[in-house]
Amino acid sequence: MDKFIAAGGAIEAIFFQQVGDDPAQTTQAREAQIASVADTVATFIHGAAATLDLAIYDFRLADAAADRVKVALQDRAAHGVAIRILYDITAAGGEGDEPGNDMAPAGTAEFLASLNSVGEIKGVTGVQSGRLRKRALMHNKYITRDAETPAAVTMTGSTNFTNDSWGLQENNIYTLRSPDLAVYYRADFDDIWKAGEILPSLGFRDTGTVSLGGVPLTVAFAPGEGQSIVREIVQAIDAAEKRIFVASMVLSSGPILAALSEAIDRGVTIEGVCDATQMDSVVAQWRRDGVGEDKINTWEKVRAYLSGKASTPYTPDSPHDFLHIKTLVADNTVATGSFNFSNSARGNAENIVVIRDDTLADGVCSYIRGLAARYRQPRAGGINE
Repeated sequence: MDKFIAAGGAIEAIFFQQVGDDPAQTTQAREAQIASVADTVATFIHGAAATLDLAIYDFRLADAAADRVKVALQDRAAHGVAIRILYDITAAGGEGDEPGNDMAPAGTAEFLASLNSVGEIKGVTGVQSGRLRKRALMHNKYITRDAETPAAVTMTGSTNFTNDSWGLQENNIYTLRSPDLAVYYRADFDDIWKAGEILPSLGFRDTGTVSLGGVPLTVAFAPGEGQSIVREIVQAIDAAEKRIFVASMVLSSGPILAALSEAIDRGVTIEGVCDATQMDSVVAQWRRDGVGEDKINTWEKVRAYLSGKASTPYTPDSPHDFLHIKTLVADNTVATGSFNFSNSARGNAENIVVIRDDTLADGVCSYIRGLAARYRQPRAGGINE
């Protein structure tokens, strides 16, 4: 795992990736990484003194990792910490969605049922919206502890709470020590908890910029601020003068693709990686749906600068080894969170943080460069042909 510290320790980020080339072959090194991530999460939970709010899309840990996190939650509950857990009913039911939305098999509800003694647990349902009547997802992955106290801390990023997420996927976890930031996450959590479903208004105007050790950090929540999140990413790309590094499961947002295309035209260095299997599915869907060739051509232009991970095609029982991270660096600006760079993400319950810090940006670029090198292999008919 890679670890980066910024803002005098107020920002701590860990990045991890698939351990071993064969996702079906369990190794000691992979189990060690899963254990290390479980320790990170459990240590965060153990730090709570008053409250813990967990909004986790896919929560299906197993074996030692499950025990580690369960014990941490049970310990805090025994010490009087008020614990609330939100999860997505779509994921719990094992329903898939369009490419680029994380497909999750059943198991979340069953896992969380074993935690019903630690606090309140609520499933969140998506609403039917848009001309295609697609489901929205409670797609967040964050924990806020001791919100509304001077000790408030938030943990966020791209990772679900599953063994595959921690051993087979590329993901990140940010620990952000800021009471001011935690206020935003607590407000988002309370709104979803109260609604019990993904309403288009959730997260609206729940956005702002705080300072962590002198480093500015902007936070926003979809679906209410879905358009604002896309604009924030596009503006960072448009402002870039030297470099853009991207590591994303998918890149299917029209505005983001267009901004990357324009950055190529003005000579900005672009490097990165996506999930080739997922993007192949996206393009196939575009063709089936009659999406214009202009968008497909823009994607073809951008993909020439990216490597692609040939992940295992999704089935409920297959290894889930997606390149799952969603992060972009534009000069010294880092954008990351649960928000896929896709059109569908705007309608989900999502969160994103945008951090402007040279040291952090350099570290994330190094991580992405390593991924791009790892997955820069020819693949007939796919991303790197």
